[in-house]
Amino acid sequence: MDMNAILEFISSYVSYWPITVFTLLILAGFNLPISEDALIILSVAMVHKTPQLLFPTYIALYTGIFLSDLIVYTLGKLLSKGVLKFKFLQKKLTPEKLEWVSSHLETHGFVTFITCRFIPFGVRNALFLSSGFVGLKTAKFILFDSIAALISSSTLFTLVYFLGQAAEKSFKLAGFILFGILAVAAIIFVIVKIKNKKNQ
Repeated sequence: MDMNAILEFISSYVSYWPITVFTLLILAGFNLPISEDALIILSVAMVHKTPQLLFPTYIALYTGIFLSDLIVYTLGKLLSKGVLKFKFLQKKLTPEKLEWVSSHLETHGFVTFITCRFIPFGVRNALFLSSGFVGLKTAKFILFDSIAALISSSTLFTLVYFLGQAAEKSFKLAGFILFGILAVAAIIFVIVKIKNKKNQ
């Protein structure tokens, strides 16, 4: 199914796209398998088809993304207090992830948020969930994520709006590279920790 067919299908069943994309992003906050990047790309296509929806769509996207992140963060806080006990969420909060997030938030909080916002494979949600679990202050989370979400969503939205598929591929490539760097850093971090424990 090509993009035009997808847009025709959506137009047949959706009366106002901004409300739809906002709702889908909120559902993503509850760990439903809904891709934020895919929604941004689809939203750009909808805006090209209906230019008057440009600003309402972007506002809906940004608000939905930020609130979705806040939901994940809140779930992390509730898990840490024992209010919630979801096995599928707790599996994501491995000791290694928690230790890595805690140490990076302590030393490079804002940079960590900006970097992870550009990385796919659930890294974003793992960061937000872990941030709540390790007790990152709500004010700090709101500050870090509101700016990081603005940067990442605006970057992808603008690139795809003006450059189309080429921008989409470049954005994904950047995400793969950042994910590789993050994975290597995490492995090095674990190796150093194990060596330090053995030397003690």
